[in-house]
Formats: sequence, C-alpha cells, structure tokens
Amino acid sequence: MIIRSLFLSNFRNFEQLQVDFGDHVNIFLGDNGQGKTNLLEAIYLLIDGESFRYSNYDTLVQLHKSESLIKSFVQNEQLQYNLKLLFSSHRKEFTVNEKKTTHTKVNLPPAILFSPESLSIIKESSDERRSLVDQLVTQVNRHGRQVLQDFKKALKTRNRILKDLAHEKIDRLIGIETLASLNQIYLKLAAEVTILRLNALSDIQNEVEKALIQIHSGQNIKFDYNYIISEKNHKNSSLEFVLETLQNRMKELEKFELQSGVSLVGPQKHDVIFLYNGNDSRFYCSQGQQRSIILAFKMAQIVYHQKVHGFYPVLLLDDVLSELDLAKQESLVSTLNQTKTQTFVTTTDVSLISKLSMSNARVFNIKNGQISI
Repeated sequence: MIIRSLFLSNFRNFEQLQVDFGDHVNIFLGDNGQGKTNLLEAIYLLIDGESFRYSNYDTLVQLHKSESLIKSFVQNEQLQYNLKLLFSSHRKEFTVNEKKTTHTKVNLPPAILFSPESLSIIKESSDERRSLVDQLVTQVNRHGRQVLQDFKKALKTRNRILKDLAHEKIDRLIGIETLASLNQIYLKLAAEVTILRLNALSDIQNEVEKALIQIHSGQNIKFDYNYIISEKNHKNSSLEFVLETLQNRMKELEKFELQSGVSLVGPQKHDVIFLYNGNDSRFYCSQGQQRSIILAFKMAQIVYHQKVHGFYPVLLLDDVLSELDLAKQESLVSTLNQTKTQTFVTTTDVSLISKLSMSNARVFNIKNGQISI
C-alpha cells in the first residue's frame, strides 16, 4: 500500500497541511516537539481508526477549534481510496470514497508502528505483550479484528454487571441470571481470541527466528514462546481445551469475581512469554537481546503480512533508530532495502539520511507544525 498524500486541518499542532509522499522512505526531520510524531499519528489514525498514543479526541483537535480533519489518497495494488476522518470531542466520522463506513468494514492494509516504547515491551507488563500479539491478529485477519472487538464489548458488559452486583446496585437474583446468560457468549469469544493469538504466534514464529539470526549476523538463535493461562503453558491447546479450561477457571473464581466486581477469567488475563534460546526473555536476556526480539518481531510482521496478503503494509518508525545500536540499525535498514514497504521515519538526526544509504528517500523538515522539503 502507498499513501500518496496527506491533508490535515486543526490536528494537534498542524493548523493546515498538504503534503505528497514518496513511494519508499519518507523522513520527517526536526527537533523534538515540532510535530514529527503527530504526522505519524495522523497516518495511523486514518488507517487503524485509533491512536497509538494514550489520548482522547479532545487532545487531537487543535486548541480553540471544534473539529479536526485528516484526509489521504491511498493506493493499494489497482485499488484507490480517498480516506477521510473527521472528529470532534464527541464524534468520529470515517468515509472511504465519500461513503460513510467503519474501519472494521474496510479491509485496509495496516500500519505497523515501531517506537522507542515498543523496545521495552518484554520487560513491561503483560498488557503490552498481549497488545503486540493482538496487533498481529488484527493486521492479518479481518475476522480476528471483529472477534477482538466483540470480546471487548462482552468484557465491558460483564464487568459492568459484576460491578453493579458488587456494589448492590441491581437485584442480586436478576444480576446473577443476566451474568449466567452472558457467560456462554463471553467464554466462546474468550476462547476464540485465545486461539487467534496462538495461531498468529505459530504462523510468525519462524519469521521472527530468521530475523533474529539476521540481526545477530548469522548466529544460531532459537526463538519460541509460551502462552500462559492460569500459570500453565497452553501453546499447543485446541479451541475445545481452551474453552474447557476457561469454563473451569470461571467456576473456581466465581465468588472472587462477584466480590471484586471485575472479570478475572479471559484473554485479558493471559500472558505471552518470549523465549530466547529456551530462556524466559524477561529474566535471562540483556536489554540488547530484549530489543533484538522486538525488532525481529516487527521485521517479521512486515514479511508475514506480505506472505498472507501479497502486498506490504505501511511501516512507521518513530525515532526508533536512535534507540538501536549500529548493528541493529543496519539490520533494520537492510530489511527496508529488501522490501517494497513504504516507510515513514521520524528523527532529529541529520546524519540518518546517509546512514540509510537511500538516494530515493524524501526528506521533510518539520518546524512548528510546518513542512519544508
């Protein structure tokens, strides 16, 4: 997929912007706080429908403005799309070729984001690792995106009922009956999400290992993973076994869920453990090795997406090269040189252009919400 152009109106620090992009590497160059990451966020929002930052729509609209607009002309193979995302503090409207729709209904290629925060996923909470795998699921499986959304809705409803029961806001008998009727749907979706994650991890495993070997200059490295449910590894579990496990666990924790007012069973409680040469990377890998795993995972995402769909996703690199040592920089650049991925890079480093060794890279200087080429 190629993003040909981008138009912004009242988006963060950009009052108005119109810019055309190159097909391969586009570098946003400038000091911190000038709007480089805002441009990546606009691209990500338009393609994914949500921001990769912790923010609500209020923070996206420029101060003292009522609404913000992001538009883009996108080409994917022989298909062309005019995308438009209009939002204010209380609404969001997405159109494709002037027709209102939603991101779940439009099968757009994803934007794969790689940021300094990505590099710390292994040593952060299990939330981050689950999110990494869920991104993979949604990027290669349209059905998976819908299942994840359906599960989140069911989880939200279930938590609301549990909370009301815990605080005695609803009749206990009615609440218990409502919960029982919801549990069947909830558990089915929970098991489906789990299997989607397991399938995605299985599919990408070899590509991650290849990328790790490339990063470490041919050194023999084994990559594996464990998928933890209630402190047990369920890497090779079937849908039926996962469903049975979740059902049994829900019975065990029924009293505690009613007391705490929150769901204690489901994929929102699972963990993914990455193994580096058989060892738990959280405890037995250096920071450099942990970063290698995440870098390899992101590189594998690009290759895996192309294998599944026949075309490459858009890659967003938010000041990530400055966080990598020279060897890892060269590995990432080598991957970019070997693929047809359209890449957007933010950096404060002028020398990056020569490091990338790409004569066809387009450089955009960003200052105070303005672009010069």
